[in-house]
Amino acid sequence: MSGMEKEALLEQLRETCEQLGYNIRYEKGDFDGGHCILKEQRLLIVNKKFTIERKISTVARALGELGVDAIFVRPAIRELIEAEREKGDR
Repeated sequence: MSGMEKEALLEQLRETCEQLGYNIRYEKGDFDGGHCILKEQRLLIVNKKFTIERKISTVARALGELGVDAIFVRPAIRELIEAEREKGDR
């Protein structure tokens, strides 16, 4: 997968987050990332220093935790979310 394809995938994941009412913020720090509510704002925080692959994994894993069954998600994105959810269950 090329860099542009990975960027497009991350953008599709961001759009999925927005459908759930979450905004993504990229921050520096000693953390992996995940979803939270801060002053009534729904956020998904991702470590800015991560590689594009790890950013994709972090966002997909968070979406798996939040659940995407009630919204339309492209099949390829849904498969990625499910794959990350299964990794987390191991």
